[in-house]
Amino acid sequence: MASRYTRLGDQKTSFSAMMGRFGVVTVMNAKIIAHEDIEDQVDKWSTKTAPQIVKELQAATPRCVLETLKIANVTEDGPTKTVTGGQYNNTLIKFGKTATIEIQDALGNAEALEALCGGVVEYSNQLAVDNDAEAIKSSRIALHFTQDFSGPVAILGDSFFIDSLTGEQVPVIIVFYNVSPDSLFNLTQDAEGDATVFDMNGTLNTQTITVGDRDGYNPDTGTGADKTHRTVGVFYSIISKDDAD
Repeated sequence: MASRYTRLGDQKTSFSAMMGRFGVVTVMNAKIIAHEDIEDQVDKWSTKTAPQIVKELQAATPRCVLETLKIANVTEDGPTKTVTGGQYNNTLIKFGKTATIEIQDALGNAEALEALCGGVVEYSNQLAVDNDAEAIKSSRIALHFTQDFSGPVAILGDSFFIDSLTGEQVPVIIVFYNVSPDSLFNLTQDAEGDATVFDMNGTLNTQTITVGDRDGYNPDTGTGADKTHRTVGVFYSIISKDDAD
């Protein structure tokens, strides 16, 4: 059989070219993974690269999946500290950033409200069979909102950016390593206006991960040109879907 081909490059090449000039035109589908469920892995993230962490998150069981988002915005502020001096009291050093994520879902999701908004889902054990995930979800009998705050979560987003030169949709993975949910929920009921939306916001905490330096680094063997690498503190990463897979 003859081989098949198109004008499209492989995903890694397309991602590299797209990052030169790209557009963001849509939201992500997002998996919410509680740190509580992957505690042993989180403790080792400072020694791992972004693709390695993404592979671990892909293998984890998410608390919920968000597929009906309206917005998913990240806002950074800073600096939290500055050093000034000299005749004109110029700013010499800036230090410290904060970041928040604003998520708005078109539809309510009980498990998402539990993971991000401080809710508690109550189930009927008469309907749940052998801890089967789908059976448990089908046995929901109540959703409570309490004084409690939700624990930290990781968010694994699946989306695409647009290459401005080719118009190609390039798949990307967006990983938010450490999100501290606001754990606040406002219920709005309006008969005449737009349908209600569900806000699930949080603070992005800094996570240390490993990156290669200019001498090169092989994350699979832990070696490089001189076996060196660097660690950096990040809020989130955008990587090629092909690199993650």
